[in-house]
Amino acid sequence: MWSIEDELAFREDLIAKVIAIANAGNGMLSRAELGRIEYAGKSVRVIDSYSGIWNPADAWPFPDQLRATLSINTTLKSKYSDKELGSGLWRYDYQSGSSDGKNRKMRIAMELQLPLLWFRQDESGQYVPYRVFVIEDFRDEQYCLVAPDLSLASAVYSESEIERRYAARLMKQRLHQPAFRARVLNAYQTKCAVCQLRHGQLLDAAHITPDSDETSSTSVTNGLSLCKIHHTAYDINIVGIDPNYVVHIREDVLHEVDGPMLEHGLKKMAGRQLWVPSKVQERPERDRLDMRFTQFLAG
Repeated sequence: MWSIEDELAFREDLIAKVIAIANAGNGMLSRAELGRIEYAGKSVRVIDSYSGIWNPADAWPFPDQLRATLSINTTLKSKYSDKELGSGLWRYDYQSGSSDGKNRKMRIAMELQLPLLWFRQDESGQYVPYRVFVIEDFRDEQYCLVAPDLSLASAVYSESEIERRYAARLMKQRLHQPAFRARVLNAYQTKCAVCQLRHGQLLDAAHITPDSDETSSTSVTNGLSLCKIHHTAYDINIVGIDPNYVVHIREDVLHEVDGPMLEHGLKKMAGRQLWVPSKVQERPERDRLDMRFTQFLAG
């Protein structure tokens, strides 16, 4: 069996690999894809074939090496009560039946503070991957709490209300942002709405109403799939998008003379029609675009 240090290094490397593979596309992977991740020259299963908890056994390419659960998953039609809590933590129900069985290795992951993969199913049927920790065990009630960060999870229980609210806000962002990105990129067929670049690693899900605004939303209709340059330009009001889905470039930038990126990447986008999803219910909200475009004009 690997040392704790070797197991931790393996987990971190594998988790990063799985998330990178997902982010090369729309941020999600199918159950079939999660059953054959290419890692270290081997085809590695990272999700249980039928249940929610994956404790690799002898058939795994690295037999008898892991002390604790490698992954958990949450499906839309689950019989369990998995749900987000107000603090930004996630309740994950243990497998029904014995308090031991597969659940025992979940508690080991908590005791050793080892990270797990968590796969959260989207409405498309695919799964968004997360790196999480088991941070509290409710054995008698048959559930545990998971969080994306150990230090933030500790801060949720701080005596300071400011620290608690700050930690909860960051945890909620870490829970929502990967799923938001996946839904938005999936709606936009993994391409930039401005320039139609199709490389997933270079795409972000931009909020129309910023995440810091209390009227913000994690709905696809508050999102735009943008490449990183157009996302940043949108955030700092170099790019504006009006409620008729027309792209605008700030006037002073249009008069600048610079290299090909400015000329072709920004200036030539002026007047371009935004590429929007084919489903009307997934298109950006015109009222949100209008409010944001007003800020662009004022800037």
